[in-house]
Amino acid sequence: MADLVVATALRIERFALRRGLPDVPVIAVGMGIRHPSRLSVPPGAALVVAGVAGAVVAGLEPGDLVVDDRDLALSLRGNGFTVHHGVIADSDHVVGSAERAELARTGALAVDMESAGLLALAGDRPHAVVRAIVDTPSRALLRPATLGGGIAALRRLAAIGPVLRHWAESKVKEVRQ
Repeated sequence: MADLVVATALRIERFALRRGLPDVPVIAVGMGIRHPSRLSVPPGAALVVAGVAGAVVAGLEPGDLVVDDRDLALSLRGNGFTVHHGVIADSDHVVGSAERAELARTGALAVDMESAGLLALAGDRPHAVVRAIVDTPSRALLRPATLGGGIAALRRLAAIGPVLRHWAESKVKEVRQ
């Protein structure tokens, strides 16, 4: 499908997303975008940056989705997913609790290490970020509960493929008209 390319950081995220998007290019660029040259988006295609993230505010749970595009957030919510529409902050490292609180004061809902850099490569094409929450301010990344949070997040990523496909098709169609 030439209407959509999905970029992710980790191979495990790529594996989860490919389950729901078997005929869509899903490209792992490495944590913190170690391999930007891997990302090739055909002219006219939409770019979705997807993967896992850490919540910076209370009220988000492992497996919840944070989406920066309002239309995609509404579509995912309409398909039964728990979705929070808002800002996803950028960091060059895994953030601790003090940094989470600081990011929360900026209005961000979650934090990741790749989205900002990948969106800089998107140009004027339709684009969105979808992040599944693994850890929260009350459930830090480096603890046993992370395994369950990671499984919930990866399952959610595997399930959103049809909605991403529909969103991309409608956005690309809008641009072409």
